[in-house]
Amino acid sequence: MVRHRIEVRNSGECMVITATALPDVRADAPPSPPHRRLPIVDLVAVVLFVAAGIWLTAALWRVPAGATIIANEDDQAFFEWMLAHAAHALTHGESPLFAGEMNTPAGVNLMANTSILGFALPLAPVTLLGGPALTFTLITTLALIGTPLAWYFVLSRHLVRNRWAALAAAAFCGYAPGLAAQAQGHPNLVAQMLVPVIFWCVVRIHHSPVRRGLILGLLVAYQFFINEEVLFLLAQALAIAVLVTLAGTPRRLLRHWRGYLGGLALAGAVAGVLLAYPMYVQFTGPQSYHGVPKIVGSSFGLDVLSYVSFPPTTAFGTNPGAEQLATNPVEANSFFGWPLLVVLALLVLWQVRTLAVRVALAVAAWFTVLSFGAYPEVDGHPLGPAGPWRELIKIPLFDSVVPARMGLAVIPAFGVIIAVSLDRLLSRDRRRWWPVRVAAAAAVLFALVPLAPRPLAVRPKTPMPKFLADGAWRAYVPSGTSLMYADVTSHGDIVAMRWAAASGLDFALARGYFLGPDPRSPERIAMFSTLYTTTSMRMMMAARTGRPSRIHSLDVSGATNDFEYWKVGAIFLPDGTPNAGAIETTVRRLVGRPGVRVDDALVWRIAS
Repeated sequence: MVRHRIEVRNSGECMVITATALPDVRADAPPSPPHRRLPIVDLVAVVLFVAAGIWLTAALWRVPAGATIIANEDDQAFFEWMLAHAAHALTHGESPLFAGEMNTPAGVNLMANTSILGFALPLAPVTLLGGPALTFTLITTLALIGTPLAWYFVLSRHLVRNRWAALAAAAFCGYAPGLAAQAQGHPNLVAQMLVPVIFWCVVRIHHSPVRRGLILGLLVAYQFFINEEVLFLLAQALAIAVLVTLAGTPRRLLRHWRGYLGGLALAGAVAGVLLAYPMYVQFTGPQSYHGVPKIVGSSFGLDVLSYVSFPPTTAFGTNPGAEQLATNPVEANSFFGWPLLVVLALLVLWQVRTLAVRVALAVAAWFTVLSFGAYPEVDGHPLGPAGPWRELIKIPLFDSVVPARMGLAVIPAFGVIIAVSLDRLLSRDRRRWWPVRVAAAAAVLFALVPLAPRPLAVRPKTPMPKFLADGAWRAYVPSGTSLMYADVTSHGDIVAMRWAAASGLDFALARGYFLGPDPRSPERIAMFSTLYTTTSMRMMMAARTGRPSRIHSLDVSGATNDFEYWKVGAIFLPDGTPNAGAIETTVRRLVGRPGVRVDDALVWRIAS
């Protein structure tokens, strides 16, 4: 062994320390960095959130290509089609921002829809190898794992010292009732892993304006291609944070104003360069529109009573009375339960002087009020005067957001309050009143338990007909023409999109489910799906009612023009289609001849 004599001089005195070193370590070698083990809480967080994400999506993983989410079959099929298109665009050298394989001949502006290119393009190899359904399942799972993990690491490294407190808050941020509801077909809204990172990047950007400004610009651009609504909500939350900080402790910002402005300006420039063309396509390109349908903006709000109610579905059972408080099962973005709200109110009163709590409270209040929509309701009954959303919806960007989704921003605000509160309650520095603090921490955790989510419920998909699966359609669809499913209801459009996605978009569809401009609207307000003509209305009524439509000579000539405009190569009606008899009779009357049986479908050749 080698002994080293180390002298430390302090106030004229000589302290001699004898240290022991290994004989093979040279005296002039630089000291090796201390070994740092990963804290056990970090390991628990990773294992817990990975297990939770897989558990919640287990039903999809069993048969990815054959299962559809019961609560939201439409949007799952929509995203599968978008994933298939991204892979198709890469392999065929086409633009991922616009699609001509649906809604022929007008096409679909994919930037004006939720095309999730931030996932679709990097995961295109998965789509090509395993199909879009597998990629959809993977994205949903990654969203349910990545979002709480991101919140955990940001909260535990930058906001609180107690990592168990950060773990509890991150679990809430990742699996709150609103996120669990959106997981039913909206992985783009669940995938919020960049939100805490962007927020903290902005908060600390003054420490390194150039480096963090570049990083922030890249993060903003990437979040733009995951979901723009979440980015819009985040921008509002950041603005509120600035105002609250300026109102209470202005020196926190003003003494570093050059760093903040410089970093944010650089981030804006980077994001602006990267997003200039995609935004140009979105707002001025073909099939662009200005605002969502007015009924969505004015009616799709959250019921006030939903905030204090328990979720309609949890891991512990169902709450049937809560279903009527949500616009639909997927937009149940509140449902925090009254125990949690009571506990949070008490915690806010206790810590109102803490800046993070004040910011979180302001963010939660702002988005809660907006989430009620233009005309707030309590248990389905009008509350009184119109809310602020009635005026905000007239402003660009606000006119493109579903008001109920404003409630999603309340979740991380509550999560911050939970993290800060548990951190203080569990702090070892405060030994006084420990029974009260332990009881308060337990109350927070007990209030969170009833909100635990239930795994996604699925059912089998409508199987693809052999006419499509075996490629028999190719003999009836000349190049440059489209296929038209005879069931032109919204359900039929969705099923056809899923079949097209599973085939790799080998054939184009005359119709589809998407957002596009309503040609009847002078303001170019958006509408869902392809515009219905007299021809498609006749076919739709037969599919819905089960009774053949009465067809006149003008209907026949109109159908000829419509089919020519849509570039229809063939109409097909697979066996097993609901009300197939009525649809078959209606199409036969419109086309003027019976369909030809090909495998398991009736086919009418339109284009020669």
